[in-house]
Amino acid sequence: MRIFMTALVAASALSTAGMATSAFAAEGAVLKLKAPSKAPTLIQDGAMWRCNGDVCAAPQVKSLPIGRACRKVAAELGPIVSFNYRGQDLDAAGLADCNTVAKS
Repeated sequence: MRIFMTALVAASALSTAGMATSAFAAEGAVLKLKAPSKAPTLIQDGAMWRCNGDVCAAPQVKSLPIGRACRKVAAELGPIVSFNYRGQDLDAAGLADCNTVAKS
C-alpha cells in the first residue's frame, strides 16, 4: 500500500509539472526577423524580448490579438519572417499586414 501511495504522489507531481510547462509555453512568443536584430533586448508592453541574431523570444507576453502584437514588435525590430504568439502562428497574410509598419 505504501508503494502504491508513493507512486500515486509521483505521478501526480509529474502531471502537474507537465501542465505548468505547457502553460508557460502558451504564454510566450518567438519570432524570426528578416535581418539580425541590432538590439539584444526590447521591452514591449511589459514583455522582455531577447534577441540572438535574427531570432527573438519573450517567455511571457500580454494576451493581445496576434496581428496587433506583431505590428508592435515589427515597428521596433523591423520586418518579421515568422511569428508565433502564445502558441499561435501568424499566417502569410498576417505577416504581410504586420510588416507594413516595420521599421527600415
